[in-house]
Order: sequence, then C-alpha cells, then structure tokens
Amino acid sequence: MTYTQTEMVSAALSDPANAPMTLAQIVSEEIREFLRSPQYRELLEADAYYRNRSDVQRKTNDIKERSNARIEHPIYRKLVDQKVRYLLARPWAVETEDKAYGEALETLFDATFRRKVKSLGRGAVKCGVAWLQPYIGEAGELCFLRIPARELVPLWKDTERSELDGFIRFYPQVVYVGRDKRVIHRAEYWFSGGVLWFLCTDGSGEYRVDTGHGTEAGGWTEPHFTLGGKGYNWERPPLVWLRYNEEELSLCHYVRDLIDDYNWQTSVTADVLRDVAKFVYILKNYGGADLDEFVRDLREALAVKVEGDGGVDKLQADLDVSAVMSFLDAERRDLFDFASAVDTKDPELGNASGSAIGFRYMDLDADCADLADELQDTFRRLKPFLDTWLQATGAGDFSDSTFSIAFNMDLPVNETDIIANVNASAGLLSRRTLLENHPWVKDVDGELEAVEAEKRQELERYGAGLFDDHGGGGGLNGGE
Repeated sequence: MTYTQTEMVSAALSDPANAPMTLAQIVSEEIREFLRSPQYRELLEADAYYRNRSDVQRKTNDIKERSNARIEHPIYRKLVDQKVRYLLARPWAVETEDKAYGEALETLFDATFRRKVKSLGRGAVKCGVAWLQPYIGEAGELCFLRIPARELVPLWKDTERSELDGFIRFYPQVVYVGRDKRVIHRAEYWFSGGVLWFLCTDGSGEYRVDTGHGTEAGGWTEPHFTLGGKGYNWERPPLVWLRYNEEELSLCHYVRDLIDDYNWQTSVTADVLRDVAKFVYILKNYGGADLDEFVRDLREALAVKVEGDGGVDKLQADLDVSAVMSFLDAERRDLFDFASAVDTKDPELGNASGSAIGFRYMDLDADCADLADELQDTFRRLKPFLDTWLQATGAGDFSDSTFSIAFNMDLPVNETDIIANVNASAGLLSRRTLLENHPWVKDVDGELEAVEAEKRQELERYGAGLFDDHGGGGGLNGGE
C-alpha cells in the first residue's frame, strides 16, 4: 500500500498500533533524509562562508618549505549584510486603517522583535530560507524564536510549499550524568494538535518518544502553550518563514565559485611573493667550501673569494603581479554584479551624480524589493498568531483588520545635486515642499518655525533701527 507523507503521519497519530511506521520512526527517517540532502550541505556551506571560512582552507603545498597562504576575504558577509542593512537597518512602520490595531501591533513589534526580523532577513539571504516560531514565554508574554535552518525539517501540505502540515525541530543538548558531560539529541514534532518530544541518547539517529513530556493517556502530546494554567493549541503549526527566493537558494549558491577563486588567486599570489628570492647568485670558480660559507662571507665580510677568472653575478627576479591584480579587480566586479550588490570600494561611486548612483544601486534595490515582498508574506502568515494573542489578552478582536509594513529603503543621494534642484524650484513650489526634499532637514515643522522666528527677529531689529536716535538731541522731543 502506498502512503503519502501526510497520510503516514496521520496514521501514526490516529492509529499507532496499525500504522506502517510509528511517529518516532517517521521523525528519525525525516531527520536522516534531511541530513543527507544537498540542501543541508548548502546550508552548512553558506554558514561557513558567512563566517569567513571558504574552500581556500583546503589549499595545500607539496613542498614543505614553501609558503601555503590561505587568505580569506569576508566578501560573503559583506554581500549579505549589505542587503539586510539596506532593507532593515532603518525603522520600518506599520500601516493600517484600524488605529487601535496599529497601536496594539506597535506594542508587540518592540525593539526585540525588530531585531528578530532583521536576523530573519539575514538568515534568509544567507541560507535561502529562515524560520520564526511564535511561542508563549514563562512570564506569559508572546515571544518569537529564530530557528536555524539547519535544525528544522518542514512537512509541507502542498507542492507549492505554501502551507505546513507540521514541522520537526532537532538539536543537540549538553547534559551532565553525574560529573560526565554528554551530548544528547532532541527532536520536537509540532502539528496543529500539539507537540510531541523525542530523544536520541546513543548517537544512532534513532529517536524514541521522550516520556518526560506529556502523559501516556494523552499520547505523550503537549499543548502548544499554557496560559492561566490551561493548555491551548494554535489553529495551525506555530511557524512562519521567509524565503530569499522561490527556490530557497542562498546568495552563496550564486557566488561561491567566484569567492573561492578570488581567495585562491590571492593566496597563490601571496605564496609567490613570500617565496621568491630577491637575488639569485651566479657563482663562477667559487673558492669556498660550500654555499653556506659563501652566504656567511657575503654577510660578514661583504666579500667572497674566487679562483682564476671566477666571479659572482646576480640574477634579479622580475615579478610583475599587475596581470593578477587586474584579474582580481575584474573578478571582484563580477562578484558584486552577480550578487546584485554595490561595491563601495569603487572610487567613482563617491563622485557619481544622483542618476548614476541610482543606476549603481538599481540591482540592489530591486533584489531588496523582492525580499520585502517575501517579508510582507511572512507578516501575513504571522497575523493569525498575533490576532489570537491580542484577542486572548483582551486587546480586541482584529481578525477582520489588515496591516502592511512600510520599509524604509532610501537610496544614497548626491546632496549637491538635490540642493541645487531645491534652489532651482524656489518660487515654483511651496516652502514646505522644498524643505521636505532638502537633505539637511529632518523636522520640517521645526524648520518652518525656525525660519519664521528668524524673520520676526529681523523685523524687530529693522523696526528698532528706524526709530534709533543716531544724531543726538533730535527726534520727537526736539530742541526749543
């Protein structure tokens, strides 16, 4: 008989005695399959490259005395962080027509949550997909947990990977048995009906039900959370996700080979520069015993002894690395080009005009706009959990209200060009509009008040000057 993944899990939950596999066996097999998958290897590679450990670490040199440089460049970290900072470094705002809903969401979206969203974006770009789990903390507050992609196996309900049947989270844990330090492996299976815990203590990869959670009468299932001493389950598995792209491929997937070659070429060039001798001496009829004596005489006496028509000449190495540097510059341009990023090292970027800056940032802006769309979907998937929590805590029922996120992705600008355009528009546009577009103005209302205050001061000084008695003895009380 053929079973789908969903049918297999359902059978294990509803009728364990007659199911083709127990839930513990299913969890063990899903974890094993994930650990063997190409996706898992790419997750580990992307994380290693972000930590500045690339394939150049495998470089070797067959000659022991020669250099074996392994130069790493944190390019991947720079590429990932540039995208995340461009999209999420500046505060984002909640937009909704329901004022009460907006105030309630702003309370939930505190500084801690915003850091989690930034971390979520970094994880998506770095690894292709990132996961966020809502949960209830010990103090009864709504919290959010960033689960590393290498620790989670999603169980999708549909082929479009748009809805979850459940998910498995697995992770190591350090425990002490007496004074002995050991590592055990835990797994959690989350579904709409609760959560089951599993344990593997022998490193075999075979998990068993952890009877330290739940009760046998309840099938060892625990509720998603407890509030006021009573257990509750969310309507769906408590997990949302953010994809970097539809294929869930990391940025590393597209630029890894270029990073490897850039590091390799730099390291090989460094080996040459370290190992090349400044001079190669050519000896003719040398009168010494061996080369060590020649080096010693040259260093100490600044002279060497020769016989007959003997002599010493030197061959100076002519090392030209300009071709290598030119190649590395071209490879660096390719790296930023194919990563849809901006090379801030480009010397022409600082003097570029406004239109030129916009063109340079076009790919980065488009890539981050796509990521922003994906993040909007993440917030839409998070909404049912937020609404349930707000209703349970008495903040109100906002299930019929909607909200969106306004991201602040400001392009770098050439201030000189903008100020010139603002000045050229004087008389055509209102003063408020001009100030709103001036790069030095942060508070338009405050700036308008300051301008009016200066005008009043000028008028007061001008008026006082009209009635000043500069000649002495004259004025309204003139002489007799």
